Amino acid sequence: MIKAINHLSRRRLNIQNNPVSESLLNATVQCVCSPFFVNIFKQVTELIELNDAQELLLNTCTDYIVCYEGNRRHEIFSIIRTILLKPFTQWLQQHASSFRQWNRITKSSFDKLGGIIFDFGLHNEKIIGKDTYDDCCKIIDCYILILSTLSNNINAIDESTIDLLGICMFHLYALTLEQSLLDYIKNQQLSSILLRLIDIDNEEAQFNAYRILASIMTEQDIKMLANPGKISKVFITFLTDVIDNTRKIRRLRNLLRCLKCLVQHDQIKEELTKQGILPHLLRCATETKFDPVHEQQPTLEILLALTFHDQAAILLKENSQFISHLHTLINSSSEQGLRRAAEGLLWKLEKEEIATAKLVTIPITKDVRNYKYDIMLSYSHRDKDLCHRIYDRLVKDNFRIWIDRDQMHGSTMVAMADAIENAEFVFVCMSDAYKQSAYCQSEAQYAYERQCHLIPIVMKQNYRPDGRLGIMVSGKIYVDFPKLGFDQAYLKLKNEIDRYRLNMNLSISTQEQQRCESPTTAKEPERTIETITDQSDEQPTIT
Repeated sequence: MIKAINHLSRRRLNIQNNPVSESLLNATVQCVCSPFFVNIFKQVTELIELNDAQELLLNTCTDYIVCYEGNRRHEIFSIIRTILLKPFTQWLQQHASSFRQWNRITKSSFDKLGGIIFDFGLHNEKIIGKDTYDDCCKIIDCYILILSTLSNNINAIDESTIDLLGICMFHLYALTLEQSLLDYIKNQQLSSILLRLIDIDNEEAQFNAYRILASIMTEQDIKMLANPGKISKVFITFLTDVIDNTRKIRRLRNLLRCLKCLVQHDQIKEELTKQGILPHLLRCATETKFDPVHEQQPTLEILLALTFHDQAAILLKENSQFISHLHTLINSSSEQGLRRAAEGLLWKLEKEEIATAKLVTIPITKDVRNYKYDIMLSYSHRDKDLCHRIYDRLVKDNFRIWIDRDQMHGSTMVAMADAIENAEFVFVCMSDAYKQSAYCQSEAQYAYERQCHLIPIVMKQNYRPDGRLGIMVSGKIYVDFPKLGFDQAYLKLKNEIDRYRLNMNLSISTQEQQRCESPTTAKEPERTIETITDQSDEQPTIT
């Protein structure tokens, strides 16, 4: 009966969300969370054939839950994770080293249960608890052990181990969707292992390898790719495959999430543009069949990131139909996130160049007291806790601060530009999330082009900027809050402000003295956009 209902209700949310289905769903969850299920799973490596009870629990019930996509999905999966994560972790630690002996039943149960436990959801912002984090890290270590063993002897990979390879990669990708676990994975030197496995003759395994790489690769990793165009080709191929397939909506959303990570890298921007991704993205961004929040908005944010590549920006700027669509979104969309993305695109495609040209000269003798703000805080919403703590301390010390505290429901790109133009300092609050955000990149880029005084702040432990962001902050002193601790880092921040102001006042005094001593009054020197020096070869000072 469960199999029949599962088949009937698959991808039919009206049936899955029907109150009549609640009792079956609850009973199925209770079965999977029962001690009886746990005991059967712990012995799964010894099972050759399944009896009726084992078939019901290990296959029928787990299949029903995996296919459930109704309103309670996140709640149900969280309940199961709470009960089964610990025994799953203990089982995997015990059996990971003997993975080559796993039979079909073992791999199937491992696949289904892991798929449920590690489904944190694409838009989950809830921070997982320490016990969950610790268990997941142990599981990640086991997956890396399996993948590393396989990667060290590619020729020994057969059809049986390819299946397990694909399962491990899929689970690892699911784990990257939880931010704290993604940070842990990034520190495990996984890229080199995956790069040895991407040529395995299995499309699904390749795709999951590339999805993980998209989330963890640094700018240096991208440069080391033997064929950087291949990763772009893989994503475009899969995007083409899912864009018109209504049964693969979840895959499309995951794909867009990966592309958002990937397009932070300049080399990938170039490859994606060159290989013709724009028409596909424009469809996802503008066609009404795509969900405004889960598909159109992330696509617009990908397009916003691509505007940092000159050719992509030109192609988008010349697309009058797309520009008109952006104006329509700003004027009529009820979705705040859509309007913000559209506004960001119009800023990059139409307004940024005008704004930069309009205020191209800034007198170097501008008095500190003439600024509207002392500081503009440029930060990612993911780093809001530390950023707001810095903000509160600055306000307590009587600094005038501009901050978009509400992020998505806050200010416009025009207001951001106004804040940058009227702030003495711009604090660039750097992290992986900051670099991945096209909005943050727009802020940093505009402040850099305006020759504002940037103070780079490290928000996450061991973070070091690279790529375009690394160039913008090169040669500047980093204020590393995780390394120094809050109080010492804040003191360092204030010292940087004082040091800059002292140097500026000395410079102004020297210039005034020279004018007084000179028989003819020299024209006041100006800083212009054209005088920006290339600091890409300078090394940052880290404190």
